[in-house]
Amino acid sequence: MVIYPQIQGQPKSGVLFYSMKGPGSIHAPLFVSLLVGLAIGFLAQRSRFCTMGALRDLILFKQIHLFSGMIALVVLAIVTNLILGQFKIGFTGQPVSHNLHIWNFAGMALAGLCFALAGGCPGRQLFLAGEGDGDAAIFVMGMIVGAGFSHNFGLASSPQGLGEHGIAALVVGFLFSLFIGFSMIHKKA
Repeated sequence: MVIYPQIQGQPKSGVLFYSMKGPGSIHAPLFVSLLVGLAIGFLAQRSRFCTMGALRDLILFKQIHLFSGMIALVVLAIVTNLILGQFKIGFTGQPVSHNLHIWNFAGMALAGLCFALAGGCPGRQLFLAGEGDGDAAIFVMGMIVGAGFSHNFGLASSPQGLGEHGIAALVVGFLFSLFIGFSMIHKKA
């Protein structure tokens, strides 16, 4: 019998939701997840892996050190998916994806804007939080809370299509992020 955590006074179908089937219910054993996560985190931290930093260095400084790590990740992911028979080009047939391309790209554009405002991609924020950076730890907590909020209140999309309030959340997210970005511009004297 599996016992799920509950919020005091809430029925099982209340605030907390659990995936009993589909991609959200599948997970590796805790020990394997912990071991692989620590190994990948160690390698990523030691190599300074950062996709945004890689593109920045490539475009501004013509340096390929970080970019080569990003290419290695993409190649390794393709090879692994080919070996496991899970390689599919495009959005169709992916485990958690819909075919509304404009909204896929708009969502990732908002994510990219947020990462740029935060000073780095989610991986970098995780590494910095692990190194004791308080700002990065707040960003990581925001990602966790945001993911929970999105999935529990009809903002997240699924293979069936857009979330009930997904487009409105995307527009509000862009407006909020652009307001933050433009209001934090330091004007030269």
